[in-house]
Amino acid sequence: MKKIWMASLAAVTVLTAAGCGNESAEPSGDGKKPAPAKAEPVTLQIASQGASATIDTIFQTLVQEHVTKKYPHITLNFMPETGATSLDNLMATGTIPDIVISFNGNLASYNDKGLVFDMTSLFKTHNVDLSRFEPNYIDDVKNASSKGELYGLPFNVNYHALYYNKDIFDKFGVEYPKDGMTWEELIALARRVTRAEGAVQYRGLDPGNSVIWMSQPLGIAAIDPATDKATMSTDKWKRVFELGKSIYEIPGNGLISTSAKDQFMKTKTLAMLLDLNILTQLTSADASGMNWDIAQYPIYTEKPNTYGNASVYVMIASKTGKYLNEATQVMDLISSEEVQMALSKKGRLSPLKSEQVKKALGSDNPQLKDKKLPSVFKSNPVPYPKASMYRSKAEGLVGTKFRQYVNGEVDVNTALKQVDEEINKMVETEKGATK
Repeated sequence: MKKIWMASLAAVTVLTAAGCGNESAEPSGDGKKPAPAKAEPVTLQIASQGASATIDTIFQTLVQEHVTKKYPHITLNFMPETGATSLDNLMATGTIPDIVISFNGNLASYNDKGLVFDMTSLFKTHNVDLSRFEPNYIDDVKNASSKGELYGLPFNVNYHALYYNKDIFDKFGVEYPKDGMTWEELIALARRVTRAEGAVQYRGLDPGNSVIWMSQPLGIAAIDPATDKATMSTDKWKRVFELGKSIYEIPGNGLISTSAKDQFMKTKTLAMLLDLNILTQLTSADASGMNWDIAQYPIYTEKPNTYGNASVYVMIASKTGKYLNEATQVMDLISSEEVQMALSKKGRLSPLKSEQVKKALGSDNPQLKDKKLPSVFKSNPVPYPKASMYRSKAEGLVGTKFRQYVNGEVDVNTALKQVDEEINKMVETEKGATK
């Protein structure tokens, strides 16, 4: 009797346990299990600032395909960074996007907008593996917070590279640029391909963003983030100004009022361009007969294999967004190895450690398969600097003063002294306007 009672109790326990499981799994009247409840449809509004070229139609289409596959209830609505849908205009009208895409240099200013918060707990809840990222890129994101908080996830990286027009070098019988060149060697090479051919003037080199990019490998800034005081009157800035001027002093290679990028890709009269990752734009230029290749960014001898700020592109979930969990899931997916592999094949540099993802760079594009893309990985970015909120305006003043120096309106020492004064005056005015 004791054995029969124990057996009966065990049976009841099993039946009770089965009954306490998922009630929706019980069969209906016709004996069939009903389908699990579907997740409610969610549309995530995605705004951007300073990232239009990064989240182009190729990016949007690829990402939506992967999101639809894994989260069929989630739709992404990418809002262009123009007019009423610019981030500032959206914020002004009380429209809070669910996700904001920008570069890490903008994140600190989002504190004032009430957009950012430490997402670490959400990342833990959704098992986001932060170890898949290169540590320096996570550090670059954390750099936006004085407390080391993680406001979002990196998904794309800007690198600095040297692009060159092979046809111009072939035309003048000059050897192509090579990896590991110093600035001085590069400028000497630029002199050899700066020539007039009939009515066409060929320029040898344009450094891209004036002296700003040239300064970054040296770890110098126009303004101290701790004091908001100008920091231009230094030997390093003097060196950068003089080096930059030596580029534009090459006869026929002076400052231009048009776009250097257009001169390189459209008129094809620029031999070498220093720029960020413009692979997708260059593959389009191939259709018009652009014959180009890539080399390592030039180096300072004391800073070998180093270029400037990486400008890590970051996704953040808005602090007051309605769909924080869904936004986190989408951010995790976009930065996953699967999606990053697909983006790398399209020519986008990934922030992940994965060697497979790195080796896949541009492999989906036949126009990139013979390019020297491994040159990109021979240099590393400097740690992204902590920046003053007045950095952008300060650098604008630096660019203007540099042009005055190049044009012979002022000597280098006076130029640096004057721009120091102009930056300090600008900060004083800006701070006074906010009181």
